[in-house]
Amino acid sequence: MTLAAFGFAGEAWAQRADQNAARAAEDAFGVSYANESVGLYDEEDVRGFSPIDAGNVRIEGLYIDQQADLSYRIVDSSIIRIGLTAIDYPFPAPTGIADFRLPEAPEALVLSPRLNAGTFGDASIEFDVRAPIVGRTLSAAGGFGLYRDDEWFGGTPKLFSGGVSLRWRPAPDTEIIPFWSLDSIWSEEALPTYFTSGAFVPPRVRDRRRYTGQDWATNTSRGSNTGLIARTKLGDWSVAGGLFRSIFAVSRDRTTLWLDVDEEGTGTETVYAAPPSRYASTSGEVRVSRTFTEGPRLHRFHVSARARDQVRLYGEAEAVELSRRDIATRAPIAEPSFTFAERTPDDVRQVTGGIAYEGRWKGRGSLNIGIQKTDYRKHVRPPGRDAILSRDRPWLFNLMASIDVASGLSAYAGVTRGLEESEVAPDIAVNRNAAPPALRTRQVDAGVRASLGKLQAAMGVFDVRKPYFNLDGSNLYRRLGEVRHRGIEGSLSGNMTPFASIVAGAVLLDPRVTGELVEDGTIGPRPVGTSRSRIVLALDVHPESWRGSSFDLQVTRHGGSFADQANALRLPSRPTVALGARHRLRLGQREVIARVQVMNLFDSYRWIADSSGGLTYNAGRYVGFSLATDLET
Repeated sequence: MTLAAFGFAGEAWAQRADQNAARAAEDAFGVSYANESVGLYDEEDVRGFSPIDAGNVRIEGLYIDQQADLSYRIVDSSIIRIGLTAIDYPFPAPTGIADFRLPEAPEALVLSPRLNAGTFGDASIEFDVRAPIVGRTLSAAGGFGLYRDDEWFGGTPKLFSGGVSLRWRPAPDTEIIPFWSLDSIWSEEALPTYFTSGAFVPPRVRDRRRYTGQDWATNTSRGSNTGLIARTKLGDWSVAGGLFRSIFAVSRDRTTLWLDVDEEGTGTETVYAAPPSRYASTSGEVRVSRTFTEGPRLHRFHVSARARDQVRLYGEAEAVELSRRDIATRAPIAEPSFTFAERTPDDVRQVTGGIAYEGRWKGRGSLNIGIQKTDYRKHVRPPGRDAILSRDRPWLFNLMASIDVASGLSAYAGVTRGLEESEVAPDIAVNRNAAPPALRTRQVDAGVRASLGKLQAAMGVFDVRKPYFNLDGSNLYRRLGEVRHRGIEGSLSGNMTPFASIVAGAVLLDPRVTGELVEDGTIGPRPVGTSRSRIVLALDVHPESWRGSSFDLQVTRHGGSFADQANALRLPSRPTVALGARHRLRLGQREVIARVQVMNLFDSYRWIADSSGGLTYNAGRYVGFSLATDLET
């Protein structure tokens, strides 16, 4: 069972016994550890867009063209950088940046085993190690996880996650970090997605835990990430560089869709089978920086070069139309044979050079200016058709400034132009898996941040605009206009009392599509599947007399969204509540943290629309248990 079923980011549970996102979060805009996440945003959703889909992923601040998920066996945390949190970050991006951090060098050997189980029947074991090898000069971090998942819709995938990273410090200001990770998934049943014949949702699926698909509608995939980071400092000068290889390979690809579902809940089960696919990229960045001070002013200049060489290989899917029946019933058949057509190769090569300046004036404010020139080329070679070559060479820039209005109060404003990737065509599209060329995007935002004792508050407004890609009337995934996400977001975090921490945030979004198809009434003005709001409240109560034990509460409310292009069907908002507790106990000579968490406490039910109009239902009530410890020597 994965936390993604409940809207939480990151892998299921995992890693260090004492990690607590609610206490560690500096704001409510999003932080993830291996076992916990909290905040408005995550790597898949920032202001209604995905930083991962857009290509805005960093490792230790350096650019990577990520194709496979980064394993939390080697990742310590991830932080979403938007608004004022990006002002000290060279070359911010309109969709926000997901910045992954690797483990720091440990001072002692730490072994962290963890056992997990849940009421859906899932179970897993994880084992992580942090080890100094040669004093503070060389250290290692890594581990593995074995999972037998039971998904909320009845699927039973098996997973393996493993990886290792090293930190070598041959000199006091020099660090070299190689890493490798692997995630392997097999026997993964396809999540059923429902497409109705009109502006309505299907009847409620009473038994959410009953799998209604075919036994052979399973997927097998393998993702790996390999990289090398090096950085050094020589007086006022510093150099940082990263070279990364990211590969995601799908050896078995099956998708289950229920088509033409009527109001009684009768539809046609359709399985799409696709040939093996592979997505691989070599990418990296080299950055040279110079920092110097001038009285109360700090100046930092950057020169950066980024590049990527991405190769994708995918094929058209064959559709198998099965029996028409009630969507809550099963009708198993033998797997038919498939004869796949020749696959489509495409490749992207992009080189970007830029210069940036960061300035800070103590007590006055800060400034972040950057300009980049990028050369983008995409080459698609569909079998039996002419090759498609697209190229773009735009100038990109960012400008952000903040002013210290008073002690503990600052205001900021910024504008950013970017070139970002778009989502690939969905399963139901006739050009499934096709990726549009890179999109020119732009963002304007502004806000204030205040320190209220031990609490930090922030409020901002933003306007993000991109070309809008979705399905047309013939299910062709193409550009339909422009989409604008305009909204207001707020954050409150910190310690309310010495024994209670809070993370509270809200975003109110006004998403809107413009273009000829909206003007002539072909599609509605609202994008499909984009929630109009999100509210998060997380509390962690930990009185000193509890001796390390704690109680936590998280309430999340997703606003309504439209489920069809015509905007005739609006899905209502639904809140969900999660309760949890940690208790420190001793088993033998070891201190162990027992963790229990009840997700979707009131067993609320809601339909969720994806960007293509497909509907899925959320997970029911789930209780997860874990035992974890840190064995330090």
